[in-house]
Amino acid sequence: MQKDVNIVEIKKQIEDNSFKRYVLSVVSGQESLVIENLRERVNKQWLNEDVVDYICPMINETSMKKWEKIIKQKKLYPGYVFIKSKMNDKIRYVVRNTPWVRLIVWAETRPVPLTDNEYEAIMEQINKSQERSELIIPYKKNDVVLLKTWDFKWMKWSIRDIDWEKWTVIVNIEMLWRLTPVVVDVDKIELLN
Repeated sequence: MQKDVNIVEIKKQIEDNSFKRYVLSVVSGQESLVIENLRERVNKQWLNEDVVDYICPMINETSMKKWEKIIKQKKLYPGYVFIKSKMNDKIRYVVRNTPWVRLIVWAETRPVPLTDNEYEAIMEQINKSQERSELIIPYKKNDVVLLKTWDFKWMKWSIRDIDWEKWTVIVNIEMLWRLTPVVVDVDKIELLN
């Protein structure tokens, strides 16, 4: 009787017939190719009903280039692909032997899926980036910039501080023979080459 219980427990560890999210470590930069290859292999093995979703989480990143706001897609986790699937030996074999897949994360004896909370946190981060793109200010302290407004137009000034949340910089402007800090929007300055 004890032997039968152990066999059932071992089979339960090897085979999971409920859909869960698993993390795959892949060669960085090859995430899209891995997803394409996985889809093709799953199709050929008739496992479409067992592996149902593939994602490489992307977020929006905003930057300024020549005074235009540019939004780019950036991988949230470079080198990782997430799949939603059942898990058994056949699926594990297909996944592990897909080109550019290094391993199933946390899979020493059997793959450990993401918890619902972990997956929801990832999705929340992606959704927030869709609502407001993360802004990268292409300047740093002490950069010499040209102002494009006011009476100081096209004069050289150095950045004293950057307010990342308000998207402004503080530049030191010379007034009456001394430096005066002035808050300027990022789109009102230009980096001196």
